[in-house]
Amino acid sequence: MSTRTARLAIFVLGLCCVGWGFSFPAMQISAAAVDRVVFHGVSLTIEARLALRGGFNAWRFGIAGLICAALSLGGKYRREELLGGTLVGVFFGLGMLFQVWGIEYTLPSVSSFLTALSVVFAPIAQSLLLRRPVGRRVWMAVGIAAAGMAVLSLGDAGAARAWLTRAPPVPFLGQALTVIGAMCFTAQILAVDRFGQKADPSRLTAVMLLTASAVSSAFGVAFGGATLFRGATVVALCRDFTFDWSFAGLVLISSVLALTLMNAWQPRIAPATAAVVYCLEPVFGTLFSVAFRTEALMGVTVIGGAIILAAVLTISRRPEEPAQNRMAEAPALAD
Repeated sequence: MSTRTARLAIFVLGLCCVGWGFSFPAMQISAAAVDRVVFHGVSLTIEARLALRGGFNAWRFGIAGLICAALSLGGKYRREELLGGTLVGVFFGLGMLFQVWGIEYTLPSVSSFLTALSVVFAPIAQSLLLRRPVGRRVWMAVGIAAAGMAVLSLGDAGAARAWLTRAPPVPFLGQALTVIGAMCFTAQILAVDRFGQKADPSRLTAVMLLTASAVSSAFGVAFGGATLFRGATVVALCRDFTFDWSFAGLVLISSVLALTLMNAWQPRIAPATAAVVYCLEPVFGTLFSVAFRTEALMGVTVIGGAIILAAVLTISRRPEEPAQNRMAEAPALAD
């Protein structure tokens, strides 16, 4: 596969980050709408909130999975799509649960930046687990991206709207949960790299999303919640315009479109390279948060975003060896 194709893959994954960046403020806006419409602003216990978030993700991924399945009708599901989609879905579902739980106690930007820690985890996993050396240029980009995230994490907590965040029962709980989610997303990146080589993207995404929906449902039920699955609740939410547009965007843009593109194009570049590109997600997350007025734009955001963009440009100059060449016994290091 040519360097040109690898660069195109980087560009497409950058577009995916636009869709995922939208999801950060959209998740909180949708969750706030659920609190207002279903629970009328009544303060909920942490168990109830976890059940609510599990049910919300079950809705989102279940509907998105059915859409992807409908788009891929007529083809036979192979092992790569069934087993691969299940593994990717489990890691993705767990990562989203930890992320959504953590976002209860953090700013959208801080959550997105910590989620991007997979940029550090992925090259380590690629080297230790996949036994594939990581080139010097990639490590340079990882270092630049990490520096950008460090700058971005300096954001002022006062930049957020008060209704979006809650005081954690344990200091730094939100940050810790989000880091665990980042580890799950790293495992997801490796699973896509492993199974995405031969799988049909639409079918892989369908199995992935339906599995993630099942994981989310189990999580919600475990905490004793089934409120979102009641008919009256569904009718009430469907009548709320704020919930409708934010939820539709999460399903169609952040899930169906972005994840299908990810499963189609990520296998064309190395996991460590993909992780660097995914650092664009928090940049777009902050831009959307500012656009939706859930967060204020700050100088550190501009500086940190520029540093991350520099990391992506560094990696795109000479991407790591494309996916099809990974079977080589001793792949060469990128310069």
